[in-house]
Amino acid sequence: MSVAKNLNRSDLLGAAVSGLCAIHCTLTPLFFAARPMLEGRLGAHAHGSGWWASLDYIFLVLSLLAVWYSARHTKHPSLRYLLWAAWITFAVGLLLEPYELAYAKWLMYAGSITLVFAHVRNHCHCRQCVGEG
Repeated sequence: MSVAKNLNRSDLLGAAVSGLCAIHCTLTPLFFAARPMLEGRLGAHAHGSGWWASLDYIFLVLSLLAVWYSARHTKHPSLRYLLWAAWITFAVGLLLEPYELAYAKWLMYAGSITLVFAHVRNHCHCRQCVGEG
């Protein structure tokens, strides 16, 4: 029962982190578009891009932990592969983003959205397994 609870938590954490990452990626262009206006009103003390960009790597590490735990404990092999493929897609997109390649953002979006789907699907699958056993 303890493994099932931890697995559900890792799937919920993974879905939440991936969802927050997708929101973060969606808001980033708006943040940078509003930045000149904010700097004009707030002066030189407006938040720079450093802390905002560091969220990418925080999401990457948190999602890695959630995928590692969920994939390790799931009994559904195709979900295990989907979790890892989605995380790798997300990581490749994130690591290619500084090179300003057009498809890097799309890889991040696709990986993040697929991670949400895979974690939710794994969570539902594990709840069914616990209910049957």
